Amino acid sequence: MTDLLRFDGRVAIVTGAGGGLGRAYALLLAARGASVVVNDLGGSMHGEGAATTAADRVVDEIRAAGGAAVADYHSVEDGARIVQSALDAFGRLDIVINNAGILRDVSFHKMSAEDWDKIYRVHLYGGYQVTRAAWPILREQGYGRIVMTSSAAGLYGNFGQANYSSAKLALLGLAQTLAVEGQKRNVLVNTIAPLAGSRLTETILPPELVAALRPEYVAPLVAYLCHESSGETGHTFEVGAGWVARVRWQRGRGAFFPLTGELTPEAIAARWAEIDNFDDPTYPTTPTDSFAPVVANLQGSATAAEPPPAKPTPRPAAPRLAADLGPRDAIGYEFPPVTTSYDEKAVSLYALAVGAAANALDPAELPFVYELSGDGFRALPTFAVTFPFALLWQITAVPGLRFNPALLLHGEQALQLRRPLPTKATVTHRAHIADIYDKGSAALVLLDVHSYDESGAELATNRSSLFIRGLGGFGGERGPSAAAFALPQRPPDATRAQTTTDNQALLYRLASGDGNPLHADPAFAAAGGFTRPILHGLCTFAFAGRAVLRDFAGNDPARIAGIKARFARHVFPGETIITEMWREQKEEDGVARVLFQSKVAERDEVVLSNGVVDLIG
Repeated sequence: MTDLLRFDGRVAIVTGAGGGLGRAYALLLAARGASVVVNDLGGSMHGEGAATTAADRVVDEIRAAGGAAVADYHSVEDGARIVQSALDAFGRLDIVINNAGILRDVSFHKMSAEDWDKIYRVHLYGGYQVTRAAWPILREQGYGRIVMTSSAAGLYGNFGQANYSSAKLALLGLAQTLAVEGQKRNVLVNTIAPLAGSRLTETILPPELVAALRPEYVAPLVAYLCHESSGETGHTFEVGAGWVARVRWQRGRGAFFPLTGELTPEAIAARWAEIDNFDDPTYPTTPTDSFAPVVANLQGSATAAEPPPAKPTPRPAAPRLAADLGPRDAIGYEFPPVTTSYDEKAVSLYALAVGAAANALDPAELPFVYELSGDGFRALPTFAVTFPFALLWQITAVPGLRFNPALLLHGEQALQLRRPLPTKATVTHRAHIADIYDKGSAALVLLDVHSYDESGAELATNRSSLFIRGLGGFGGERGPSAAAFALPQRPPDATRAQTTTDNQALLYRLASGDGNPLHADPAFAAAGGFTRPILHGLCTFAFAGRAVLRDFAGNDPARIAGIKARFARHVFPGETIITEMWREQKEEDGVARVLFQSKVAERDEVVLSNGVVDLIG
């Protein structure tokens, strides 16, 4: 059975809590341990007058049941005072439920400016004012839950409610943007469109239906969205009468028209069936998704005089059966984008997992593991190689690449950095199969992953070269030679020995997202021909990256533009990695190069070859 969701120690503001939905929210949260600010102006359903009795009654109910609550009688237009009531009474704020509302229903041609303005000021401006006052508090403490209240009228429109529906849909737009801005600070924002009996719905629903739609059937969803265990954000839900459903935008595939000539109304009319077709819809969730067809049409118009078809023209049915697809069919395949978030804790854990600050008294690497370091907390550049793991598992589902994951070997890794990684970010990863080469007994798959920050600016690009045994022989190009390049014929300019710990792979699997049992399970490792679990190649890669960063870049991540290497042999946890480094004398465009290779001291075997780090300055 699911554990009881409690709100002990949390403080919530519920606006319009003197009755109906707001009262149900306040009572439920208080019963689960929250301290509640019961806000209600006490005016009429049309926004006239004021009184204290509505809020006082709910506070009395909560206190009589042993809960903690205070009343607040301010208008939501004075949101700062409502928030101050929470701080004065309980010293903090965690939850904001924007529920207050009024109705002034009238058909649009009869609607007065006052009818419009009062609805706007209570619903949209009031929701803004309360949220705006709470926002800096929630962001700074790194925790917050906000629920906006929209309605079916806002989602779909309703006769006589042009003012109300406009404000309600605007609240949804506000919530969506706040969800994007707040997520990295753990401030989650969602929207509900409730169907419940209240004084506001009495004018639009028959009395018998109003009586059946109890607010108590809406409150549990709101409570869940406000709980610390919920990770939902940027979502919209319709709820009422024991029914809960998420709502999302749907878009048809549409019709593409060439941009090389005149677009006419007649052309639109001729292809209206395609424009109005929802047989194969998409579900955009971001402005980037929304803009994707524009980019596709620009690309198509640049190469064709005729408009591209709404869907690719299919090949004959038999050749397109999944069993008949081969590796060449996978070239250019684009993965669905994946968005992930990380914080200072993840950055520190990664640094520890790749050997940083092994000597805790050495100040040189403290900035990579301690967020309050006097030298400035920073992320190791190689932290970016963890980004592809958000979608790497999807490669087994790429058309033409059906294979046993145990047959995949990581051949090379190349990382390019556009700027130093932030120590906390929400990152969107977009990947595609850049090319596939036929190596005879195996296929070499080049997977490119581009990672972008919240603003859409690119942070890093990873290219993973993956050998898939047993997938070769399909008649493709062999690709570049695998020969190692020659290192300088002189002693290394720097050599650094770093001893891994016996539990290094166990640490790295937690920090990287690579849960392959080859790195943890002795039985699985034995089945792969190893005497014990082996270290992840990308962990060895990071050990080498740390060596170059320290010896040639003064531990300044801003000086690392890129790093690449080939995985030659495995490392057992507990072995010592010796990285030998040569600085190239020739510098172009302010970029220098450090060549490197890494060996295992215990076996005198090269484990990383063809290593190159591009340095700035």
